[in-house]
Amino acid sequence: MHPQIVRHIVSPLLERLLGRKTFAYLRECESMQWRSPAALRTIQAQKLGALLQVAQSNCTWYRRTFADLGINAANDDPFEILAQLPRIDKTTIRSNQSDMINAAVEGGLIPFNTGGSTGEPLAFFVDRRRIGYDKAARILTHAWFGVQPGDPEVYLWGSPLEIRGQDRFKRIRDRVTNELLLAAFRLNPETMSDYHRQIKAFDPASIFGYPSSLTRFAAFCEETGKPHTARNLRAVFVTGEVVDDRQREILSRYFNVPVVNGYGSRDGGFIAHECPSGSMHVMDQNIIVEILDESGKAVQEGECGEIVITHLDAYALPLIRYRTGDMASPTSSQCACGRGLSLIGDIDGRRGDHLVGADGTLTHPLAAIYVMRELKSVKQFQIHQQRDRSIKVQVVEDGLTTPINCERIIDDLQRRLGPLPVDVETVGSIAVAGSGKYRHVVSEATGNFDLVSSV
Repeated sequence: MHPQIVRHIVSPLLERLLGRKTFAYLRECESMQWRSPAALRTIQAQKLGALLQVAQSNCTWYRRTFADLGINAANDDPFEILAQLPRIDKTTIRSNQSDMINAAVEGGLIPFNTGGSTGEPLAFFVDRRRIGYDKAARILTHAWFGVQPGDPEVYLWGSPLEIRGQDRFKRIRDRVTNELLLAAFRLNPETMSDYHRQIKAFDPASIFGYPSSLTRFAAFCEETGKPHTARNLRAVFVTGEVVDDRQREILSRYFNVPVVNGYGSRDGGFIAHECPSGSMHVMDQNIIVEILDESGKAVQEGECGEIVITHLDAYALPLIRYRTGDMASPTSSQCACGRGLSLIGDIDGRRGDHLVGADGTLTHPLAAIYVMRELKSVKQFQIHQQRDRSIKVQVVEDGLTTPINCERIIDDLQRRLGPLPVDVETVGSIAVAGSGKYRHVVSEATGNFDLVSSV
């Protein structure tokens, strides 16, 4: 469909039908990005105050927490309140979810789930306000590179839809909104050759995906003499993993457009995005980011700490001082682009090893993560592939729901990886890596395809 029709008619209509004010929020975000840091701080204070009042009035857990601390959200300074509140994490939400949700949220509760970079699945709730603001932030940041709603976009991506078969509604939606979804989970020479043909025919304005998968695809195309042929490509957007300099070099060389990093998650939302000047801007209009040490104190510039976020538009289940598990360094620098949005330094903590299928095909770790995400009784997990390609799955049960269905895990993993030996073990805890983070997928195996496994 013509991009102008999608941009001005189809996308706004679809958002309204879904009960979201995305394009109204977009106009706010477009204006706010040029405000001074002080003006943005004032806006944050107003939105934070409103969020705190919603949490105190509608969420039992927050009301109890505020009472224990002697906090009155209607009268006290919102940033002073924020500094007093405890940090929360997935365990907090999992243990107290019924007391943390706002059942009266406008538009109702929308269920979400995540596997997360730490291998701790979480089922939670969002609302239309939060989805709308996150989507508005994404539209805003893509426009920094000349990509507008309705411009053709290819996703080399994975989602729960790849487990169950893509939903018919979403296939139709992707078609009318000029989006093409290509599964990132099993990249072998045959599938990558097919993807090259599809991308050439689709002629996207942007490509979006995991840096590891896109790098593998670009390297394969270079080695096999398949030139980049998307005439209107303006940017390659990468997210979901840490992107390193080598990946940037390969992607920039092959696609010959800016390679742009974004940072966010299903639970935390759309948090930060790279601008044309190369800085990573926090979406201050929607998110407050703190970078804290283990004791909860702010780290100094040049030091590394955990990213702790407060989503100012998460009214269904307020995420106030939510620990992401990801690490970054703060910076007080201002960007040459002129935007007042604050900056965040290098982000680490989302690295994941690829698994090797029975036929040697490298498979994205999220293919296995989504298997575990589907199981509500899983509190934590780790998938470890040995050098002989056999797989050991360690699972910590939540103790609240039905026991783990080990046969289902084995069947689902073998359906994605082929007839490999899979052993599932329930354990009391899983050891952390040296960085202090859980590694959800660890692989010591190597693939048959030298070209594919070399990147």
